[in-house]
Amino acid sequence: MKTAGLVKTTANDPKTDLVALGANVGFNKRDDQYQTYAMPLSAAVQSGNVGNTKHYELDITATNTVVVDTPRGIIDITGMGTSVPLTPTPAFASSVTFLIDNPDLDLTIANRDNVYVQYSVYYKNTITDNAIPYLISTGVANGLEFNLYNANPTSAGVNNWDGALYVYYELYTLN
Repeated sequence: MKTAGLVKTTANDPKTDLVALGANVGFNKRDDQYQTYAMPLSAAVQSGNVGNTKHYELDITATNTVVVDTPRGIIDITGMGTSVPLTPTPAFASSVTFLIDNPDLDLTIANRDNVYVQYSVYYKNTITDNAIPYLISTGVANGLEFNLYNANPTSAGVNNWDGALYVYYELYTLN
């Protein structure tokens, strides 16, 4: 295992298995100043692991909060076209608010300076739908709060918001 660069702990647990890392860090313990370090395998692969991505559904007619348990995911927001009071009107005149909550993360107001979020919105409109989604993160309140607006300046088309609406997110806390 030494030649493969892999060091295992006695627990044989993916959360505690270590990967050996080497770096020229300037220690004088060897003539070539090479020092070996190790880090948990789970930490080494976390950022690129598709396994930490999950699909969630948020029926906006039933609730405005989606509870997630992964650091990244795709949220399918349904019921927008059928819930007229919850449909954003054109020209940013009104918005729909929803929350992303992860009970494993500290998403409280006191910890808001340590929250990292990245998100993007995808909307596949219907033929007569002229909604242009505009999504903005508006704060931390028992979850991460978002407001969804209609950026189209003209009057609403027939079947507005009947298309497929998805939000991709990455959400971490730095502590």
